[in-house]
Amino acid sequence: MLPNATSFGSLGRLFDDAAAYVAQLFDIRLTFETADVGLLPFFLTDRYRLAETSLFGRKLLILATPGQDVETPATIAKHIETARSTSDAFVVVFLTDALSSANRQRLIQQGVNFIVPGNQLFLPELGADLREYFRSEVRPAVEQLTPAAQVVVLASLLREDLDGQTPKSLAERFQYSAMSTGRVVDELQRHGILSIDVRGRERRIAFKQEGEDLWRAVRDLLQSPVRARRRVRPFPEVRALPLAGESALADYTLLGPPVHETRAVSARQWKGLVYQHDLRPADDHDPEAIRIETWSYDPRLLCHHGPVVDRLSLYLSLEDRHDERLDQAVDTLMEPFGWS
Repeated sequence: MLPNATSFGSLGRLFDDAAAYVAQLFDIRLTFETADVGLLPFFLTDRYRLAETSLFGRKLLILATPGQDVETPATIAKHIETARSTSDAFVVVFLTDALSSANRQRLIQQGVNFIVPGNQLFLPELGADLREYFRSEVRPAVEQLTPAAQVVVLASLLREDLDGQTPKSLAERFQYSAMSTGRVVDELQRHGILSIDVRGRERRIAFKQEGEDLWRAVRDLLQSPVRARRRVRPFPEVRALPLAGESALADYTLLGPPVHETRAVSARQWKGLVYQHDLRPADDHDPEAIRIETWSYDPRLLCHHGPVVDRLSLYLSLEDRHDERLDQAVDTLMEPFGWS
């Protein structure tokens, strides 16, 4: 990974790939720096990872997001225009790792600058339009469970008895649509996690394994629920959100609580809170700041320990944190399950 890309967290690889792609095309090595976001609205700084660089003597403002989180072309165009309106010193460029053919064409029609590393670079403001092969989506080496399927599996691992449930009853339990839980059942059956007993028009599920055996079987399919981490000023609903991160770890273990409390919320609910309270980033040194993790699923669905996220989701959320101070506490977190 490029030294300057490490500051971009989970999207560091995307910035690395963009730099390598531009170097391949133009023999120019991009250097990314964290963007000064003071003039940009919070919905942009919350939605994208922002960076500055330069190409052909022009300054670029990069709005980056992973392919699975891409908005509609119309929304992207509006976001680009909003960012452009804050300063005419920058060429604003959308960066992602995957884009459908139809969305690519719509962005081109709207004149949006974009880069999909290894696939396409379209920068009309710089007179560059390089079209290579196109990839509609990126598939990980190991297919991971969708967030809804992960919730169902974690509920079983947390000793919730789901055997005999139908897609309809799962929908009622987990607050998804019956269509969504139907897809979850198909997904888990495809992975060999569930067996299905068909009774007339009903499909009743049964987990093929439980406890440690199930954990080992699904371990490589599970992923951190955290999509983004941010720091904001306190707002009315924050105390209703479950503790997460180091705050939850301190609740479960002997680890001391962090200076800044951490709470978790689903990404969908977070968008509503941002607009409702006009939330803005807090200063790093603000003693009253709250850390917020936005999750790919509602953390409250699995809360069995008061207003604290469940142990397994917490474990998954902390796996990528390289902090020796937390290692022992994270290991202690799993002890009640008795799994090696």
